[in-house]
Amino acid sequence: MEKSRMHYLMLRYLTYVCTPEERIELAGLISKLTDDELYTQIEEVWLDFDSPVRLSKEKAIRMLSNILEEEYQTKGIFSAHISRKVIRTMTAAATILLLVGIGTFIKHFTVDSTPSSQAVFAKAVLVSPDRATSYIRHLTLPDGTSVILKSGSTLHFPEEFRGRTREVILSGEAYFDVKHMNSKPFIIHTGNVKTTVLGTAFDIKAWPGQKNVVVSVTRGKVRVEDDKKILAVLTVNQSINYDLRNTDAKQQTVNAEEVVNDWTKQDMVFDRTSFESIAQILSKRYGKNITISSVRLANERITSSFSGTESLEDILETLCTINANTQYTIKAGEVRIISNK
Repeated sequence: MEKSRMHYLMLRYLTYVCTPEERIELAGLISKLTDDELYTQIEEVWLDFDSPVRLSKEKAIRMLSNILEEEYQTKGIFSAHISRKVIRTMTAAATILLLVGIGTFIKHFTVDSTPSSQAVFAKAVLVSPDRATSYIRHLTLPDGTSVILKSGSTLHFPEEFRGRTREVILSGEAYFDVKHMNSKPFIIHTGNVKTTVLGTAFDIKAWPGQKNVVVSVTRGKVRVEDDKKILAVLTVNQSINYDLRNTDAKQQTVNAEEVVNDWTKQDMVFDRTSFESIAQILSKRYGKNITISSVRLANERITSSFSGTESLEDILETLCTINANTQYTIKAGEVRIISNK
């Protein structure tokens, strides 16, 4: 149990969503590991990430120090014994981190040591959609269809949609906003359940081991069928719950926007959150590198909230409107946020 819990906490730390309480818990778990166990844990965590960055041993040790030393000091329990354990653990892990690279594990600046004019970077972590991650992702498919993929979910699709249909395979939960094409239906396969649309927006929940598949429509019309018959044709605010055990389907009226936003808005509510922290979240979610022109701008605090289904451009437009005299540009997939002051 502790090993899986530590893997979960490491992923949350790596993706900047770890709470202070979770960082303290992670520090405690790391301090109990042998070198070999730590090696295995870091290797497993790194499978969820892909970065060519290589760090110096000094920076690798500093990374683990951020997890361990500071959190123990926060609790007031950083004894000499724990200190020795931290140093041994950090040294053992440093070599591993040098080999696999750590990419976004360390923030690229500290306020105390970086000139206010220096740019701040949020580096995107690009992971194939057919590999699950611990965070929500916004994908654009080859046909222009937008997909918000829930953490832990996977989506298989081709590099190009050829033939008379556009077909994907979903495991988990996702919100689809399908590009309209009359002559080329969009089909989502979830086990033996098939959902077919031309152009619409809807949520599908079909987790491995789950006993039912749920489809909820926010816009347009969706046809849901199994391998024997059509189960339902759904329109706005209609949902179907298909029981995989007895092939029973129940249709009902729902508030589809609430169904979707219940999970898509995760991490998208900001209460006096720094521009840098917001950029870190957006870079992961949308897979874009984001540069903030200065530390001063990166430290600006913003209060706003989003449903999580918006485009990156819509979110940046709102943020730059809230933070007056700020603007953004997107060139070659790179986002830059600058101040006009």
